[in-house]
Amino acid sequence: MFQRILFPTDGSATALKACGVAVDMARRYGATLQAVSVIDPVPFVAFPEGGGEALAYYLEAAEQAANEGIAQARQQAEEAGVPFEGLILREHGPAVAVVEQARASGADLIIMGSHGRRGLDAVILGSVAQKVLTLSPVAVLIVK
Repeated sequence: MFQRILFPTDGSATALKACGVAVDMARRYGATLQAVSVIDPVPFVAFPEGGGEALAYYLEAAEQAANEGIAQARQQAEEAGVPFEGLILREHGPAVAVVEQARASGADLIIMGSHGRRGLDAVILGSVAQKVLTLSPVAVLIVK
């Protein structure tokens, strides 16, 4: 039924939980699992003049989180004998980047975690999962 599963990760505990589901589904269906992490190279917060050090710190921390998320997924996939690909994307807007990667890679399912933001946090920060659900041309499974 599913041949290629896309798993977006930000390295969080919620993503790690969703990874277990993604690996299990990939194993059950004999699918390839592609884990992607999106780093926004120009974050929405403006750094003040001379804020190059802050931007460098942000990019270093984002790169580390992305690598850790991909490594966690790789380890789980290898332990389950699931074919695995890992990819770090540097794009503005993680939801759009995830949907574009799903199209480009021929994914037929996206499995991702939901941080469950509510109220003002959801209004201000938005929900990547909600945006992926809205934009995705393929099935999306959200793990709470």
